[in-house]
Amino acid sequence: MTEIASHDDSTDKISDKTDPRFSLSIERTILALERTQLAWVRTLLSMIGGGFVIDKGLEALHRARIESGKAWVSHAHFGGLVITGLGTFLMVIVTLLYIKRNSILFNLRGSGKTLLTPAFLLSVITVLAGAVLTYFITISKDF
Repeated sequence: MTEIASHDDSTDKISDKTDPRFSLSIERTILALERTQLAWVRTLLSMIGGGFVIDKGLEALHRARIESGKAWVSHAHFGGLVITGLGTFLMVIVTLLYIKRNSILFNLRGSGKTLLTPAFLLSVITVLAGAVLTYFITISKDF
């Protein structure tokens, strides 16, 4: 008869903060959070830039069509503004969530909080760029 060795689950649990597995798991989670934030930055920066391009590109097309008497692009300005504004708004929300999650992870790790990460800095730059582009869209034409 074969005897089955019992497995003690208590040795697999990471409960001690001095255990290197604990610090490595926190570090992996922090890096995953940064990768996720950078993916959001990339996506929303494309959305913000796309909204601006839609506004300006279709505005130029609209002017050309007016000169030829065949104007048909009438809502491009509003569409570009909505896409750019929505991308900027979502970037603000994603950045605030990043700050919250980052502080939780740094508290778990027991080290000082830092926001000087590339993901955070790029998030702030994207929010500023989105705000500037949204401003330029709103002043370029009256609704």
